[in-house]
Amino acid sequence: MTDTPPRSPDRTEMPVADLGRRAYSFLNCLVAPRPIAWVSTVDAQGRRNLAPHSYFTIASAEPAVVSFTSIGRKDSLRNIEATGELTISVVPWRLREAANLTSIDAPAGTDEFEVAGLTPVPSVAVRPPRVGQSPASMECRLAEVRSFGELPRSGHVVFAEVVHVSVDPAYLAEDGLPDLTLMGNATRADRMNWFSLGEREAITRPVWAEQAPQEPGTART
Repeated sequence: MTDTPPRSPDRTEMPVADLGRRAYSFLNCLVAPRPIAWVSTVDAQGRRNLAPHSYFTIASAEPAVVSFTSIGRKDSLRNIEATGELTISVVPWRLREAANLTSIDAPAGTDEFEVAGLTPVPSVAVRPPRVGQSPASMECRLAEVRSFGELPRSGHVVFAEVVHVSVDPAYLAEDGLPDLTLMGNATRADRMNWFSLGEREAITRPVWAEQAPQEPGTART
């Protein structure tokens, strides 16, 4: 038997098992802000679906793989499993209301592009369209799905290989990369809260050879 760690007098300690359904809300408060994957898919009949997913990140650079988590088996996940394709568009702050509208619990087969008044634009490499109003999109093919159960809030992590990137040139910086300030990405956080980007600061990553103590008589290069 392992000893129970001492409780700190200045913290509220909660085993995750005791949180129950509130664990979902606690995680959303602690892991924030989160980027948003605006996931466009089509079902086996070719019907469009569009939904925002805020459990989203980069999984690999070589190969280029991104991942997002579907909490429960939603239309995005079912469509991706059926067709193997998806498009992820950036959600800028100016489109936060439209993105939120596409999270509506509409019946399967509903076209959220139409619900939110958005323009579907044909993709280059996959069938699901891009969001025409978005400044940038990634066209992807399914790599694999990792599921953590079949409970209502179990997570199903979709790993998707990026095969094509599209960026409006108005949002490119002088170095040819997307300019995050110009795009103004929206993020999700706690409860019903969304956040815009705040101030940014460039911080150089340290290099051990420049920081580590030197042996006597050894000069830095």
